[in-house]
Amino acid sequence: MGILRFIIRRLIFMVALVIGVSILIFFMINAIGNPIDILLAERPGVTPEVIEIVKKYYRLDRSLTEQYISWLGNVARLDFGTSIIFNQPVKDLLVTWGWETMKLQVTAILISLGIAIFIGVTAATRQYSKIDFGVMSAALLGRSLPGFFLGILLILIFSYWLGIFPSYGAYSTRNMLLGSPLLDSLWHMVLPVSMLAYFNTATLTLLIRSNMVDVLRQDFIMAARASGLKSRHVVYRHALKNAFIPALTYLAILFGLMLGTAPVTETIFTWPGLGYLYITAIQQLDFPVIMGTNLVITLMLVTANLLTDIAYVFIDPRIRLE
Repeated sequence: MGILRFIIRRLIFMVALVIGVSILIFFMINAIGNPIDILLAERPGVTPEVIEIVKKYYRLDRSLTEQYISWLGNVARLDFGTSIIFNQPVKDLLVTWGWETMKLQVTAILISLGIAIFIGVTAATRQYSKIDFGVMSAALLGRSLPGFFLGILLILIFSYWLGIFPSYGAYSTRNMLLGSPLLDSLWHMVLPVSMLAYFNTATLTLLIRSNMVDVLRQDFIMAARASGLKSRHVVYRHALKNAFIPALTYLAILFGLMLGTAPVTETIFTWPGLGYLYITAIQQLDFPVIMGTNLVITLMLVTANLLTDIAYVFIDPRIRLE
């Protein structure tokens, strides 16, 4: 019952937070300029009648308060509006382009988690050894390198010099790898996933390694070793479970900000994902797409935080949801 009350309170808070963020973003976007002016700059000679029709269609002839209330009412019915640039329902764009982003981000996070657990635990159990020094150096380097630099470096080495992987896009327009759409898609994912996985692995490794070092010195670990349990069982069954909570917090941030961190990767690799769409929408002041994308990012972040708080209880029974 305690968890149920906690979830209800958090859901109420989430609704208030999402509305507050959407209000802030809505008025900030409208303070930048009018998307109709950009459309007119690209299409000179548009008649005033057409301009008025477009303004009325997108409700730009109303006050900002009326525009926001209308938008919020439509969102409650899962209607995110129509894109000004692409002239398509924003909901369809979010699903289509969002799937391409999720493919990269989720794959990179899962790969990073597996690698970080292994090398983080290995470094912690061999503290101050050459392995520990090498792991720490590589992780710190990963945290220091700018994302765009690593992406360009991967393209330069593996695409232009070696010619192993494609440098852009999610699919081949012709000559698919072995004639298989699935293999061709995986082939294009290698470089962007490698870039994302390297940065995620660096942070997760540092978190797991530092916390494992502290946990391995605790009395209950010494007692477990003294009771005759195998070292591997003590490390992965007892120590890792207690050292994983800070890493779990970082994972929640990664999952919550998957769409928010996508623009850099997708711009470098010209990946047709939601991040690339978001950058295009900002450049063209496509209000419906910008608002829809920000709403999804906010919902993902608050949902990931809620699920993480609940997961804490199952990982560490000492934690209570109050």
